[in-house]
Amino acid sequence: MIYVYDGSIEGLFTVIFNAYKVLEEVDTITKRSQQMDFIKDRIKCTTELDKARRVKNSIIKNFSYSFYDNILKVFASSSDKKEIAIAKTLKKLYVNGFYYLESADEDVIQFRNLLKRVSGEIHSFKGLLRFDEKEGILFAKFEPQNDILFFIYRHFKSRLVNEKFVIADLRRDKAVIYNGERGEFFTFEMDENLKSEDAYVDLWLSFYDAVAIDERKNEKLRMQNMPKKYWKNLPEMNRLNK
Repeated sequence: MIYVYDGSIEGLFTVIFNAYKVLEEVDTITKRSQQMDFIKDRIKCTTELDKARRVKNSIIKNFSYSFYDNILKVFASSSDKKEIAIAKTLKKLYVNGFYYLESADEDVIQFRNLLKRVSGEIHSFKGLLRFDEKEGILFAKFEPQNDILFFIYRHFKSRLVNEKFVIADLRRDKAVIYNGERGEFFTFEMDENLKSEDAYVDLWLSFYDAVAIDERKNEKLRMQNMPKKYWKNLPEMNRLNK
């Protein structure tokens, strides 16, 4: 049995609400744009905000807001297994209790693994994202494996309270702009005028050199903390390859 939804978290929660009693029999929950197995039964699920809200409120009430936030992180994963992992893990927690989250159940393990990967990438970009200044607005671009723009925005919103900034996810052609009071997400295409200016990059490199302590350099540790896949948008690392 395959459930087809619109790709939103509200859509997924609607599927969970409608299919709760038969979730054990569901093979896949997939977006409409993804290729589907036409041999198996397909059920198209229209998003219903009231049902989605009831699922959200139930998760927060029965478990915690923190766990709801973890569900959002798993949903941000690029894995096509995320929907079924969320749905089946949630059902098993309702049946067995929250402690079941630490069990060796296959679906629960998948949930925990996806959470670990997404949380790890969020943590990495909290320290690796670089901002340029353009006409009084801070601008940063990145290309994460997972759809984590919301979590990165939330982090910098709490730390750059009085600043105006834009963060762009170039992999997904979307961005968020924060005007010092509220944020707005929108579709985005890279503009040449928003690329790093040489003067700003030089300033960052000067700071990087000033705080560096030669005696404490550890290239192996740096590789562990800053994998090469993140180097593309790091001026201090790109310099090493020139």
